Amino acid sequence: MGLFGGSSADDDSYGSKLRPYGGGETLSSEADSFSSGAGLGAAAGGDFETAVAVEQQKLQFMNQVHKLNETCWDLCVGSPSSSLSGREETCLTNCVDRFIDTTMLITNRFAQLAQKMQR
Repeated sequence: MGLFGGSSADDDSYGSKLRPYGGGETLSSEADSFSSGAGLGAAAGGDFETAVAVEQQKLQFMNQVHKLNETCWDLCVGSPSSSLSGREETCLTNCVDRFIDTTMLITNRFAQLAQKMQR
């Protein structure tokens, strides 16, 4: 498994060592409106599978972000202090940039494969 490799479904350790994931965090105002029940009307109208798929994607994204935080933090920060050194900031920036670049490369490749399969 690579540096940013996925983990098994049985692994529930997605929280960052810096700040544990509390489960109540959301990513956007859409997530807030769905969590408060505003999106349930559309889900009850027969589009339940779509709503579940969207929520699963949000959860998967949040899990990836937490895994990224944990991986980059462990690689770059020796011992926590009141501020990050320049070296730690640079390392964290490079780590996140590599993760985003890798994710975009994989996403684009899968999109290309999906287009080829549809033809």
